[in-house]
Amino acid sequence: MKTILVATDFSQAAQNACLYAMELARAFNAGVILVSAYQQLPVPVTEVPVILSQEDMGRYVKEQLEQEAALVNRAGIMPLETVSMEGVASSGILKTAKDYNADIIIVGMKEAGKGIRKMFGSTVTTLARRTTIPLIVVPAGASYANIDAIALANESDIDPESNVHLLDALGEITTKFASRLYLVRVAEKGFREAYEANNRPAGLQRKLWNLQPEYKCIEGKDIPRALNRFISCYHINMLALMPHQHSLLESWFVKSTTRAVIFDTSIPLLVLPGRRSEEAN
Repeated sequence: MKTILVATDFSQAAQNACLYAMELARAFNAGVILVSAYQQLPVPVTEVPVILSQEDMGRYVKEQLEQEAALVNRAGIMPLETVSMEGVASSGILKTAKDYNADIIIVGMKEAGKGIRKMFGSTVTTLARRTTIPLIVVPAGASYANIDAIALANESDIDPESNVHLLDALGEITTKFASRLYLVRVAEKGFREAYEANNRPAGLQRKLWNLQPEYKCIEGKDIPRALNRFISCYHINMLALMPHQHSLLESWFVKSTTRAVIFDTSIPLLVLPGRRSEEAN
């Protein structure tokens, strides 16, 4: 992992994600790209929010980026570059990640307002759907810690036609931190034994054999709640998902009546995209 891109909107959650990104970059000795996309919106530069011109907005965002960079890189020991552009945040982030050949994207998830806006319109959920680069979502308040244990939640086995580099980021992180790795599936109560016997992720286990993953089949009608119990019980530091292959992430963001539960967890979420960039385009 050589380049980490971290997106910011200058919120407290974004700043927390920046701090997380800096620590992860230090562990990998990687460079950091701090990026922000902007549109002409009311900005509280005075007591009454005003609409800035395109030129003034660009200057304002650039100044904010420089302040953010100075705050998260006080010692000045990490390679850190700032990028700003006008446009939709998700598109700007993905374009910058491609231009700079970023290995991973890191974003923060705000704690407040986790309702309809977060589920259907947020930059984070758009990135999770569209990214072809691994994405780490850092919940507000989550502090950096050594990643001692990772849970890869999956509904079905790996697609034979999936991106050959799908699990690279997971492998790098697991190896760097000598993490315990769990392959986790959730079965309805009363069906765990039958489900476990018939649905072992043999393909995933083969691809990850060198990381010695441990398979766990847990019971629970509600997937997010069952996983959060597992996270607490096994002291998991990072939860990984493969949303482009399976419907698990989509069900949490859109379909599940308890879709907001995942945003209540205190650990980062690693989204592993199953598509190559040309497939996304």
